[in-house]
Amino acid sequence: MQVERVIAGVETLGPGKRICIWVNGCNRDCAGCVSPELRKYKPENECDITAVIGKFDLSRFDGVTVSGGEPFEQTAELAKLAEFVRSRGVKDVLVYTGYTIEQLRARKDDTTDYVLENIGVLIDGPYIDGENNDKGNLKGSDNQRVIFVDDSLKDKYAAYYSDERKMQEFFMFPHLVAVGIPTKKFVDDF
Repeated sequence: MQVERVIAGVETLGPGKRICIWVNGCNRDCAGCVSPELRKYKPENECDITAVIGKFDLSRFDGVTVSGGEPFEQTAELAKLAEFVRSRGVKDVLVYTGYTIEQLRARKDDTTDYVLENIGVLIDGPYIDGENNDKGNLKGSDNQRVIFVDDSLKDKYAAYYSDERKMQEFFMFPHLVAVGIPTKKFVDDF
């Protein structure tokens, strides 16, 4: 999988302390994208994602979040990741995608279907700047949907979802990385 960064202890992209993975590569070109630097594919960032995640004691975290870039442009690797973390007892795998679930199902691809059956939550749909009302802690614009693949996670997400947007900052030498769902004016303020 082409991975730009992995950060442990994130509390702004899903409930609890999470391991967050940002992948490289996206052909969607959504105006106002929060991570335009991740659109480019970077073969030099190719890694065995199970080896990377395997270095963490997953029992110390409340879930795994995958964002990008576009995770569903690396579906085979995303399937490996979902299988790996589920085999270690983590059912709260949250994946952000610019595709709708209908578009993903229309692929009629066994690997995509496997991912959709083995993650916990899907945030689907492209970011639309005009539909960003600065509310909601899980999605950037109102057109996006929070889809519970695993209904048992609904209660865990209920309070988190209605909370205000928050950002965390992580220093990853030589960069400062802001993590979360930003408000419209966050970039200017940051």
